[in-house]
Amino acid sequence: SPADITELDIPLNAFVVGFTGNIRPVKGVDVLLRSLTHLRASLNVHLLLVGEVRDKKIEAMAANPTIAARVHLAGYRKDAAHLAGACDAFVMPSVEREGLPRAVIEAMAQRVPAIVSDVGGMPELVEDGVSGLVVPPRDHKALADAIASLAGNRKQRDALGEAARERIETTFNIDTTIEKMEALFESVAV
Repeated sequence: SPADITELDIPLNAFVVGFTGNIRPVKGVDVLLRSLTHLRASLNVHLLLVGEVRDKKIEAMAANPTIAARVHLAGYRKDAAHLAGACDAFVMPSVEREGLPRAVIEAMAQRVPAIVSDVGGMPELVEDGVSGLVVPPRDHKALADAIASLAGNRKQRDALGEAARERIETTFNIDTTIEKMEALFESVAV
């Protein structure tokens, strides 16, 4: 069952956008916070940021009175993956090369549609418009638009979430990947 995130002071009817991971400049959490200023209040978007803050400017930005009530810094949590599963959408707004972030895979596996930036392996993991949304890095307006489209469309959200889970179970299933690699190594070794 999904985690209870109301204990983190998140209102019941909020549209919750999650992020999990160490909050370092490369992760682009500043872009995510800035995107919040573009989202109209009626969408009731709240950010749940789970992870150690290692970027000084994030705390200052999160304290900005225009968004402070909608930003929840949960700090390091052992149940980060479980909390991600309770979110309505998951965002990985990295600004530089990322491999295949485990946090995104964990969210997708729990039917949470992901919005990722177009860097590294992420656009291969999340097919834009199919199993999530892909936006240009460092573009807080594009990120805000992607969040708004999910917040305003339950049907799209469910469809993307379902496709996300399926993608992880088929294409990115870790066991299958290991088997495929072992088969590949064996074929090369012959």
